[in-house]
Amino acid sequence: MSLNLVRRIRDNLHGSIDITELEDAVIAHPFFQRLRRVRQLAFLHYVFPGATHSRFEHSLGVLHLGSLAWEKLKTNQARLRNSLARYQDFAGSEPRGEGSHGRLAPTFGLMDAVFSSDYVLQCFRLAALLHDVGHPPFSHSGEHFMPTWTEVLQSNPDLPDYLQNYLKDRINAMQAKGQDPAKARVRHEIYSILLIERMFRDIYRSSVGHLPKFDVRDVIAIINPAIAPSENSPLLKVGAYPLVRELISGELDIDRMDYLLRDSRECGVVYGVFDVDRILDSLCVYYDDNDQQLHVAIMLSGLAAFEDYLRARYSMYLQLYFHKSSVAAEAMMRHLTDILQGWRLPARVENYAAIDEYNIGQALYEAARLLRSPAERDGVVVLVADLLYNRRLWKRVYEISGPAQTLSMQSVEAVQKILTRHGIRHQLVSSGNSLTRFQPRGAEERSRNYLRLIRKDERQLPRIAPIEDHSSLIASNDSVAIHRIYAVPSAGHGIPDIKALITDELKL
Repeated sequence: MSLNLVRRIRDNLHGSIDITELEDAVIAHPFFQRLRRVRQLAFLHYVFPGATHSRFEHSLGVLHLGSLAWEKLKTNQARLRNSLARYQDFAGSEPRGEGSHGRLAPTFGLMDAVFSSDYVLQCFRLAALLHDVGHPPFSHSGEHFMPTWTEVLQSNPDLPDYLQNYLKDRINAMQAKGQDPAKARVRHEIYSILLIERMFRDIYRSSVGHLPKFDVRDVIAIINPAIAPSENSPLLKVGAYPLVRELISGELDIDRMDYLLRDSRECGVVYGVFDVDRILDSLCVYYDDNDQQLHVAIMLSGLAAFEDYLRARYSMYLQLYFHKSSVAAEAMMRHLTDILQGWRLPARVENYAAIDEYNIGQALYEAARLLRSPAERDGVVVLVADLLYNRRLWKRVYEISGPAQTLSMQSVEAVQKILTRHGIRHQLVSSGNSLTRFQPRGAEERSRNYLRLIRKDERQLPRIAPIEDHSSLIASNDSVAIHRIYAVPSAGHGIPDIKALITDELKL
């Protein structure tokens, strides 16, 4: 089997993106075309007018970066193999046991099997293309309207057994913790895997047998690690599963790489710019004796570019994603959820996919008609119009920020009590981010981070080392928390008056 490239799409960030025959069928499916009508950055175009790009563009970009990363891994591993062939006992010289953080020698034979499998490559590319297909309108902000776990299970009785069992297991685990699955909402990732399963069912039903066959469970397993690949999957046979998982979702993944570069360009800022080519040029693979699996590594020469990538991600959250006006829209979404008393997006897969940013406004207006109170109905109509069409956003009346580990919520709680006492409607939105999720390790502790570094020892032989031992960013791991309170002005409480009220009463 070989990948049959049938189309080339021009992207304004990456240039030409090659598409296989199966990917072309996926892109043509209505569920994927829906992503054209889901903005990547929700309401951030209210701040940066150019930020109207969609999840559709981003998904194509992740596919492209996945293809580049795969080719770089293949080339870099071959180059490393050739350079080490001159050392007769390189494999025997690599540390083992407690002193080993991974080895290179076992990867060369294993990677031959990985790179010779078109099945693995196509599954990886499909997972990259489809990782965001389940996003609701307004992306992460729309998750306030997601259906509950119970509704998802009950509304989709035709799911295959492995997905039914997955949902049941999650529901049982929630109940064991005292949580109510009839109230807890699913995340968009759940609808990603449900939509993927339905898409492939539709595609293979209509393809009259000319498309290459792939087990959709293998694609879903790459996106959701709680679902194992099929029993006889090539992903498991050649040991590629952990590797492709890390490339799709991790501290160094193609998803974040694309959205940082894309969001920076469309917003007209430079905060998210980093040297993606240098990072990809340094990608390699190591073998971990502890779990007997292949994992992603980077050469020491790529460490500076990786640290720039972490800084870029951190800056983008502070400067763009947590912008006060964008967060104001998030506060209004939360308030809308409270007023609509549990209104949710349809739970049935095809009905869920029928809602996008072009028609959700009408759906919200219809939901408002079900409210008993005329004042609440009118309030929802005004709120939806202000949020979706007129850009009349709530104003921030209080904010504190600082290191996440030490920032106190005492003043925030005091302000909330003040506003409640005066009958002022408000919402608290807390945002937080850190440079990395990687953790430093103790002197005798084994690294808990999958990403490792390849550096030369005193004999000039490449060795696997914990990346945190050589990165000052991971050692410091700056983090920030921002707590903002937004209030809606009323006839008796203008925003300046509310701010003055808070200032005066906090002195007491």
